[in-house]
This record gives sequence, structure tokens and C-alpha cells, in this order.
Amino acid sequence: MDRDRLHDRVRRLLFASPALARAFSRGDFRSVFRGRGIEFDSLRDYCPDDDARLIDFRATVRLGRPFVRTFREDRSMTLFLLIDVSPSMLAGSGELSKLDMAVLCSSLVAYAAQFRGLAVGCLVFAEAVLGKLPPRRGKAHALAVAEAAAAASAPREAGGRPGRRGRPGGLPGPGPRGPSELGGALRAARRILKRRSLVLVLSDFRAEGWERPLGELARRHDLVALRLTDRLDLELPRSGAFEASDPETGERAWLPLASPGYRARWRARGEAERERCLAACLAQRVPVLEIGTEEDPARLLLDFFERRRRG
Repeated sequence: MDRDRLHDRVRRLLFASPALARAFSRGDFRSVFRGRGIEFDSLRDYCPDDDARLIDFRATVRLGRPFVRTFREDRSMTLFLLIDVSPSMLAGSGELSKLDMAVLCSSLVAYAAQFRGLAVGCLVFAEAVLGKLPPRRGKAHALAVAEAAAAASAPREAGGRPGRRGRPGGLPGPGPRGPSELGGALRAARRILKRRSLVLVLSDFRAEGWERPLGELARRHDLVALRLTDRLDLELPRSGAFEASDPETGERAWLPLASPGYRARWRARGEAERERCLAACLAQRVPVLEIGTEEDPARLLLDFFERRRRG
């Protein structure tokens, strides 16, 4: 999609952000949205009127006298977005590509976060981490997060040259990309985030070796997988033939679109990729929201948080 049209669509969808923000704050995530809203602060000596459940037995055994854990109230939250801009995200059978949809979704949740006064940051990746913005509060920073993915989705300049670099925070401009390194992005997020956060991964998950890093990140943070899809993942046109290339590997092949057997194999491969992604996320207890390029991201996100609220 043309960048100006994409920005116009982002602005129109942002009218949904106040409603999304209300649903966002009610979402039933483990320690961020419910419970006492406290965070570990320090250790101190045990007093007779202390709750015995707060005793830190490791420190007590190590130091030879009883210690208790103290906590401080912390009802704030950090939202962190991992945005995949690899070549496979450029696929799209209609007006929008998967990357365009990732831009819309990241813009919506970033603005929803700032409506609630939450800090939001992002990491943009393809074959490596291409840029990141540290979590901060404020409308201007939410706009910068939305721009981070939009900058990567913009078309190349005339003459085939990539767009300018040197954007704020080292964010990438448009240009050629390599295969998705989702596992490396998940490991980078684990190093960056020092306190428990809500992490949204926006990708088509067409990568290898991301399952273990996903589990490691999910053990420390509340993780949600936003899997971007397109109807071409499962359905090919019914006539003709054309030469296509795999966006991740660069392999070229002729696709016999008139062959029912080939279309059936294409669908089976797409379904197998989907099942692999869902099974890996289920094994790590990571909720998955699938968003197609022809769907309404605001409605799907609102429904998702409402389902989370109801358990």
C-alpha cells in the first residue's frame, strides 16, 4: 500500500484506540493486570509481626538468620512490540500486505498504551535486529513507535536505492531484507527488558529455531503472538502459471496454478505451517491471535482482550 494511504488508514483506525485502551487495561494477563500490583524491592531482617509467607528461605539459610522479602506497589506496565519486516511479510493478495497489517496493529496498540499512560517500546527485525526504541511514555513516543514499522514498509526510492538511514533510535529505512531471524529478536528482547512486560510479537512466524527463545521469553514476560496471515498462504488462483520466488530463501519455481493436486499440496503446506506455529505457542502457554490482511485489526484486538478478560 502507498505510504500516505497507509498513514491515513492508521489515523482512521486510531479512533478505536480509547475503546481498545479500556479493553487493554482489563486484559487478564498473569501479573500485570490483576493481583496485588506489587514488585519485589529488597530483603530485610524478619520481625515477629511479619507474615511468615514472606520469608525468603534461600537468604535465611545462606546468612543464618531469617529474612523477609519487601515489595513496592507497581501497577504500571511496559508494552514492547517485536515487529517482523522480513521479505515474507511483504506478501499480500489484496490492498494490504502482512507488513502493512503489522503497521496498523502496532500503531493501534501503541496508542492504546499511551491512552493508559503506559510505557511502550519496539524492536524491528528481519535477518537481524534493525533498530529499536526503548520503552517510554507519551503520545510523541507512541507516534515514533508507529513510524518505526511504517518506515520499513515504505517503497524503495527511485533507481532502486534504499531510503535514507539515520532515523531516530537507529530505526531502519526501506531497503532489501534477509530471511527472518525471529529467534534472535526474541533473545534480544529478553536482554533488553529488565522488568516484567507485555510483549507482542507481530510476525508470520515463517522462520526456524524460534520455539526455544519464545519459551525463555514467555517465562519472564507476558507474551502474545500476533500471527499475520494472508489468503495466499492457503489458496492459490485457479488458472495460469507463473514464476515465483520464495521471499525468505530466494528460490525460484514455476507454479502450475491449474493443477488441483498442486493447489492441494500448497494448502497442506500452509496448514502444516499454521499447526506448527500454534502447537509451539500452546506448548509455551503463549496465546495466539491470527489477523488476516483483509480483516479489521481494531475489532480483532478488542475481541481478543475481551476474551482474555472473561478467561
